Amino acid sequence: MPEHILLFGATGGIGLLFCEEALSQGHSLTLLVRNPGKLPSNIRTNTRVNITESQLNDKSALQRVASSGASIFISFAGPVAGSKGTAVLDCMKVLFPLLIANNFKRAMVLGTPSFPAPEDKGGFKWRATIVLVKVIGGSAYEEFHGLGNLVSSYNPRELKWTLFRVPFLGNGDAAPVVATYTGSGKDGLFLSRKSIVAWTLQEMGQDSDWIGKSPMLCN
Repeated sequence: MPEHILLFGATGGIGLLFCEEALSQGHSLTLLVRNPGKLPSNIRTNTRVNITESQLNDKSALQRVASSGASIFISFAGPVAGSKGTAVLDCMKVLFPLLIANNFKRAMVLGTPSFPAPEDKGGFKWRATIVLVKVIGGSAYEEFHGLGNLVSSYNPRELKWTLFRVPFLGNGDAAPVVATYTGSGKDGLFLSRKSIVAWTLQEMGQDSDWIGKSPMLCN
């Protein structure tokens, strides 16, 4: 059934692929973007796309998009290399209460292994990855660690959330996704962006097995 999706991170590598695929499946999109010019014309001019140009810290814009009629929230937003501050985390602190107030039935937020899920067993490769992020990733560790803590603090009966954590990303074709936890033996280090798109569209329903959980995705 076609859904109305509020999407953050629409102009990034995953977000653009998601827009294309979601529209091809008949869904409608409300996009909050800083630079609409980064969207291809076929997305900008689609009658099922509503675009709000805004920064993430604009509370009035967040209120508008939360009350747009969308009922599913998906975020691919994240810090860019070398960024400072926690803009995405600060935005979500304002947005999540608005999602609940506007009766959103689902929220799916991209995260990373910087946030450890309770089910994780860890491992050297994940410790090394986190060290690398801390050294060269600017504020990415603080951003994603805080984002994981925030999202997972919500009662899934109040808002059916999933924090889907991703490893190193590539541009390959869509492939089967393994949703697991670190140290499981199935926890690979790579995932294609097209695979994330397919997985989020598949799991955004209210019957997902990953509601209230923070799986690690890989191919």
